[in-house]
Order: sequence, then C-alpha cells, then structure tokens
Amino acid sequence: MAAAARSPPTELERIRALVAEHFPVYETRVGPQSLLLAVHVDRGTLEPTFDRLRQSLRAQGYIPLLRREVGEDFIEVVRRPTLSTRGLWVNAALLAATIATSAFAGALLWITYTGTTTLTTGAFVDGALYFALPILAILGLHEFAHYAIARRRRLDASLPFFLPVPPPLPFGTFGAFVSIRDPFPDRKAMFDVSAGGPLAGFAVAVPIAVAGLYLTQHAPIVPAAYCAPTILGLNYGHEVFSPSLLWALLAYFVPSGGAALHPLALAGWVGILVTSINLLPIGSLDGGRVARALLGDRARFVSYGAAFALFGLGIFYTGWFIFGILVLVLGLRNPPPLNDVSPIGAPRLAIGAVVAAVLVAGFVLVPIQLTSGTVGMGTPGVTYPTLPPSAQMAANVSVELSNPDPVPHAYSIALVVAGVVLDEGGHPTTLGPGALMQWNNSTHWTYRLPNGTTVDVPSGAIPDLPAPYSVELTGSGAGAITVAFWSTTGSVVEVELTLSANVNCPASGSGSTSESIVVRPP
Repeated sequence: MAAAARSPPTELERIRALVAEHFPVYETRVGPQSLLLAVHVDRGTLEPTFDRLRQSLRAQGYIPLLRREVGEDFIEVVRRPTLSTRGLWVNAALLAATIATSAFAGALLWITYTGTTTLTTGAFVDGALYFALPILAILGLHEFAHYAIARRRRLDASLPFFLPVPPPLPFGTFGAFVSIRDPFPDRKAMFDVSAGGPLAGFAVAVPIAVAGLYLTQHAPIVPAAYCAPTILGLNYGHEVFSPSLLWALLAYFVPSGGAALHPLALAGWVGILVTSINLLPIGSLDGGRVARALLGDRARFVSYGAAFALFGLGIFYTGWFIFGILVLVLGLRNPPPLNDVSPIGAPRLAIGAVVAAVLVAGFVLVPIQLTSGTVGMGTPGVTYPTLPPSAQMAANVSVELSNPDPVPHAYSIALVVAGVVLDEGGHPTTLGPGALMQWNNSTHWTYRLPNGTTVDVPSGAIPDLPAPYSVELTGSGAGAITVAFWSTTGSVVEVELTLSANVNCPASGSGSTSESIVVRPP
C-alpha cells in the first residue's frame, strides 16, 4: 500500500520550526492571539541570534518577543500589525510648508533685530538664511539621525515629517518627527535610535548658538522708540528669551552686552531648548525611550513623576501645563523592546549620563516671557529756583521714571494743567477754562531728559513733551525727568498738574502711569 501523502505543516508548526532554527524549543503553549515557546538561550550569542529570528519572522508577517519569567526564557510570537504608509509627497508638502512658515517667522525676527518695519524681499532672504535654514538644519539632522540609525538596525522608519505653524507663534514650526514602524529589537537599539537624534541636533545647535552670539555683538543700534511688528496680537519686540544654564555659559564666553539677539542666535536657542524638552523622560518622547532602555520597566515611575512635575511647572509657565496634557494624550509608557533580556552595557550607560546633562543644561523654567510694557514713577519732588526776570512764579518738578522690563522702552510724556488758583485781592480764585488758558499762554515750560537733552515748549502750547522727543530707558533702567516752568501772570497760590508717562508700543492693557502734583510757591 502506498504511503499516505504528508499534509502541509500548519501555521503553528511553521512558526515553531522557524523559532527552533535559532533557539532550542522545549515547550509550546498556544494562546488566543499568540504562540508562547519556552526556549534555551545562549547569552553569548543571544543578540545576533534573536535579530536573525526577528528578520525571519518579519518576512512571514510575525513579531517575536523575548521574556524571562521565573528563571525561564520565553519567545512569544504575535502577528505583525498592518501599518498604512503615506507617499513621500506628504513629507515634501510638509517640508515646503515649514520652510515657508519658518522663513516668514525669520523675516519678522530679522526686521525686529534691525529695527525696520517693512517685510521686504531682503528681509525674507535674511530671515531664511539666518533663522529658517539653521532651525531646519537642527531639526532635520535630529530626525535624519533617528532615520539613519533605525535603518542601520533594520527597522522600518519613515523620512522626517516637519510640522509647520503660522504666526503668531514666533518660530514657524512645531518641530518634526520620524515614524518608527517596527518595534525595537532590543534595549540597545531603542537607546541608539532615541538618543542619537537629540545628540546629533544638539551638536549642531551649539555652534549655531555661538555663531549667533558672535553676530549679536555687532547688532545694529535700534532706537528705544522703535515699534516691532505685531502679528495677530503678538508684538515681536515684547518677547524675552530666558537663558538656560548652557546658554548662560556660552554667553559668558561670547557676551552680547544685552543687545537684541541675532536671528541666528535665536535659532541656536530654540534648538538647545527643543533638544532639552525632547529629552524629558516621559512616554514616547526620545527621553522617555532612553529612560526605558536604561531602566527597563522601572522607567514608568520616572515617566509618571516627570509628567506630574510638568503640571507643577505649569504654575510658572502655562506652556508646561499644555505640554503635560499633550504627553498624557500620547501616553506615559513605552512598549518594551522585543528582546528585553539583554543588558544595555556600560558604554550606553555613560552616554545616558551625557543625555541627562544635555537635558539639565538646556532646560528653562520660563522659556519665553512677554514684557509688561509698563513704567514706574517715583514720588515727584518740587523745588523753587530763582525767579527769572518778569516772572511771578517758577518751579521745578522732578520725578524718577523706571523701566521694569529687561528690554529698552521709550516713553512719551503728557502734562495736564488741572487747575490754577491765583491770589486776587487777598482772595484765592480758581481760574475758569478761559482764564486757565490765558495763564497757560503766559507760562513757559522746559523739559530736562535723563540723557541731558533740554526741550523748550513755547508759551501757549500744550505743555506735553513734543512728539519728536521721548524718554528712553535701557532694560531695567531708570532716569530722572524734570519739568521746569515759570509764569508772568498773577500771584499764584497753587498749581495742580497731572504728569503721565506712556510707553511706546504698549502691551495690551498696560503702558502708562500718572501722578498728580500740587505746586504751592513758598
């Protein structure tokens, strides 16, 4: 009788045979969604052997996961999920849009830096050259490092997707990302791919920052009265970029003297900050994956703690609260690598310390602040000089103005004569509107500004500081202004003045202060 024809192997038999080609199998358990195989593992050849198994099963549409439980090693085989991919046109379209939005942001930063007001073709060229291209180089190298390392480790990875963002956000981009479509084969691969991107971007951001600080030393002198462009309510001259520890160190060796940052320096500042934020040990951020590779499953506690800290930092800066919500949506835990048994090794532990140092050195508690645009006014003082010829009274009113913002501001000065009382035959008489105007027409006003300039206001004019002049104060600076006046009309009993200082280009809801002053000649 002829031998019965051998039936083809079942799916489970084929999977078991593939695994057995690489690891001795001594037990098989069938689950509803996976096949669990107890195997013998040679620790000396584990990583290359497991990677060959991963490639063999991947070709058949499966994924192996290596686990060690109660002293035994198991390989669990599951189906590889079908992932949809997008054409390269999506990457190209997003890149083109990001170039456009970052070049526009760069043009706005450029005209703010140079103190101009028109978005010319030259401003777009300079904005693209000194801001858009550097920031895209930092982000691009970061993501291409992810891509190159992933492909070297035989992982399916997409080309970078850049994220454009229009004004009023000042930088034109939300960053970029690479989609890793395969699970990481082991902790070393997870570490290499995750740490490689930030370190590559950081290596470019630092020299860009240094070059930008050098150019800042040669910044043009922009008048304090200059009003920077305002886009959808955001005035580009009201932004203050806080230094990180690393930035403070770089600025120590390449000091800029408090000048407005060159757009190239801003590109470096953004690159350093974004790298630091991306290294926070939370969930699917690069720092979260680095922590998972270094600490194993214990990294989840670090992730929970860092996310909680973000919400706490939201007290100081609202952006951290918003970012905390985002990381919660993305998830606080990383899936383990397929081989979660092999150790990470001492060299990668050392690089992990470097990653932690980059995180700390580049982080800023309050990255961007908007200036208040306010002015402080001290208590006015009144002195009485020697009367000029034909004058009936004279007085000098002095007051200290202060700029609480770290950027320079210019202030216009308004003066209102609220009331005048004359002695008419021994009777104090408050002047009505017509008589008050006559008194003002016979009064001479002089302003002495903090820079030493003296400005005369002709008799009969509104006694404001004339429009071409302003009080200019440096960042966190102060200066005294004196209003001197003398009148030839009547015997003055009392003059009530209201002195106001108004900042040019004020922030919304702020920008002025006033003080009432009563002058009574001795």
